[in-house]
Formats: sequence, structure tokens, C-alpha cells
Amino acid sequence: MHKVSLDRQDVRILDILQRNARMSRSELAEAVNLSTSQCYRRLKRLESSGLIERYVTLLNLEKAGFDVQAMVMVSFSKTQDKARDHLLELIQSLDEVQECYSASGEYDFILRVNCIGMRAYANLINKKLLNDFVVAIHSYILLDCLKHSTALKVSAS
Repeated sequence: MHKVSLDRQDVRILDILQRNARMSRSELAEAVNLSTSQCYRRLKRLESSGLIERYVTLLNLEKAGFDVQAMVMVSFSKTQDKARDHLLELIQSLDEVQECYSASGEYDFILRVNCIGMRAYANLINKKLLNDFVVAIHSYILLDCLKHSTALKVSAS
């Protein structure tokens, strides 16, 4: 995959959209000092290049009732046939898992999970994730979020 070539106007468009993707196209064009049609063409190019992957709505976890957030490290059995595939299938089926990363080091996967209460978290760890293809689970309950950003700093090419 190649890096998408960006100029200053593209960077400004991306910066604004990462902070407010609901901005109308005309408002966006005005904010970056372009005509609506020029801005629209740039936006379509950024979308078709795959740089803009999708538009989403971010929920406030606390207001949505998810008061337990954790990072969960999981290792699968290296001796059991298809253990990795089975674990990935399980992870995909769990609504509590918001992100899953394969990782180097002691654990195979790092999961970011959100649960509605400690009972749901305990059920996730002690029942849903415990399988014969899982050999280790280690988790950290997240206490306070000190920084959360979805915006990436991009620069012109």
C-alpha cells in the first residue's frame, strides 16, 4: 500500500473532518477556502484513495453505560490445531471487544474491551474467553482516560 500524496488543502480538510465529520460540504469548503465543487472533488479523491476509510459516530462510554474498560492480553495454544483461528472467531463474536491487535511478546493478542459493569467483565474473562485453545489471559482495568484522540496528524507530501 502506498502513501497518498497530500497538499496543504488536503491536510486542512482532513484535520477539520477528524474533528467534525458532520460538517456540511459547503461549510467544509468555506473553512478551507475552496469552492464547494473543488472541495467535493478533493474529498472524493481522499475517500476513493482509501485514506478516508469511513465516517463514524463516537459514543461517550460512560453515558452509554460502559463503566468498565480494560486491556486484555490473550495467548492461544501453540500445540492445538487451529487454536489461533478458533480464538479469532471467538473474539469476532464478542460484542465487548472493541479492538483486537496481534502482538509480539508474551501474549498473542491485545484486546480493548468495554463492559457494562464488573459482572459483565467477570463473565467475559471467566466464561466467554476461557476455552481449551486459550492458554493465558492477563488484564488491566483502565481507571481514568488521560488522553483520548481519534485524530491523526497528517502532513503534506
